[in-house]
Amino acid sequence: MQQDFLRNNTLPRPAWARRHGRLWALLQALGLFLIAALLAVQLKNGSTYATGSWDDYSQALVFGRMLQMQQDQSAPGGFMGVYTEEWGDGQNRYLYRDNTPVSPEDFHSYTHQTGLQGWALGVLNKVYSVVQDDGVARETMLYTTNAILYYFATLLVCAALYRAVGALPALAWLAAVCLAPGLQTGMKDLYWCLWIWMLPLLAGVALCAATLRRGKTPVWAVMLVGAACMVRCMCGFEFISTYLILCETPLVWCWAKSLASGRPARPWVVRMVAAGASALAGVAAALGIWLCQGVLYYGNWKDSLENILGAAGSRMSVSDNTVREGVTVLGVLAKYLVQDATPALTAAGVSLTLGQILAVTLAASVLSAAVLLMLRRRDTLAALAPMLCVWALSVAAPCSWLVLSKAHSDIHSHLIPVLFQFSAVPASAALLAALIVAWVRVARRPRRA
Repeated sequence: MQQDFLRNNTLPRPAWARRHGRLWALLQALGLFLIAALLAVQLKNGSTYATGSWDDYSQALVFGRMLQMQQDQSAPGGFMGVYTEEWGDGQNRYLYRDNTPVSPEDFHSYTHQTGLQGWALGVLNKVYSVVQDDGVARETMLYTTNAILYYFATLLVCAALYRAVGALPALAWLAAVCLAPGLQTGMKDLYWCLWIWMLPLLAGVALCAATLRRGKTPVWAVMLVGAACMVRCMCGFEFISTYLILCETPLVWCWAKSLASGRPARPWVVRMVAAGASALAGVAAALGIWLCQGVLYYGNWKDSLENILGAAGSRMSVSDNTVREGVTVLGVLAKYLVQDATPALTAAGVSLTLGQILAVTLAASVLSAAVLLMLRRRDTLAALAPMLCVWALSVAAPCSWLVLSKAHSDIHSHLIPVLFQFSAVPASAALLAALIVAWVRVARRPRRA
């Protein structure tokens, strides 16, 4: 099934790899990890001096949690938190760096999310402390680790693109990540952990890969989608609609590819439904864990449930008037898609905004479709349809959060541009590259009369 569904883009492999497929896959993954490490070091993503910092206010919660674990303290529920009166007080970072003795009674738990990233980084920080006593050095090591993991996840997506549509779109996706200022700054962030944002998308890719290889979808692949969404939600429920859409994107590509090639597409619809159900189950599981944490913290179910509803209500559009009046969905969409002047791509002193990138991509797609129809190259247009679907969903995914939580999006103007750079900008670059490849093929192989 895989051979006639995907393009024949595979790396040359030695004869022994045919007998040891798993070892060959492991070596390929190791190679991608080494490339990710090289990118993180060369682009200095672990340095706040070279590539800046993104959300220091939220990172204070992680520094507080790591300091708590470093000093073998604990608090009911295991939430992140701070040792200062203000949530975003940067003093927590310096307390962590110096490993300043603190009192457990001074820890203020942040109960608006599970805080899985705080616990995980706290464990990793203790591991790093075995070889490095200096807090500043450990902070840089943690930043670099986050950057490496994000590049590694990106390279896995690029590998899937390479198999599906070729080298140029895959390279364009990677280049967009390397040239997006928000991603270059944000991938180190200890609170947001951007590589975790990639997990639902990678789970969808894994489901499609397993299905194409085996001819049927294994149960573990469906469950993996739910597990990825659960892990993401345990690190915060913000942008949840974005990830629920992105985990379906690889399946939509396969569905569109099936339609374009005249194969049965209904099985992919069934798989989309199964993956969506699994993703929602993962969200529900994360909510259940959060509820149980709240019981440990508050001592009863009622207060724990009220905490969850309060945290969700402050972010959903149903309670916008309690946050900021006069905010509309169209206004927020226009703010980020049209009016925002934040550079989304920067190279050689030239910057492009999100609106400019989306406008160019849309114009190129519409013009290409029109000309291909005029030239009666419906086969070429059909081959481009899956990538057009991927691009549309990659733009719709962050837009969905703006619709679902317009007040939260309007207030957090430093977060939303990075959300679009995470999905819409790389997908735009990949689609433009796919259009270039398609037109080169049309020029090389004119249609016979």
